[in-house]
Amino acid sequence: MSEEETRPTDFLEKFNNMKEQVPERKGTFLGEEGENFYVALSENEVYELSPLAYYVWLLCDGKNTINEIADRMSRDLKMNINEIIEPLLMALDGLTSVNLVVIKPE
Repeated sequence: MSEEETRPTDFLEKFNNMKEQVPERKGTFLGEEGENFYVALSENEVYELSPLAYYVWLLCDGKNTINEIADRMSRDLKMNINEIIEPLLMALDGLTSVNLVVIKPE
């Protein structure tokens, strides 16, 4: 089986393992230019986010679970939740890797 054939299952499994976790955004929104959004963790740490990453960052309010965020994205974007899981997890991975989002303990 190729890597592409296994990917959706991997994302679904990861989603099921994480869906009750609560992500919380960190940083301060500085502004936008064109399709790029700028968020700072400090004076020396400024990140340029894609529209998707910024949207996910906004939804990480420290109150909603990853499952609730996926549901909200599904409604807002009028897409099936199964189509939301992969981009959501990829955005969360990127945001957590630079500490713009932290996952609160369950």
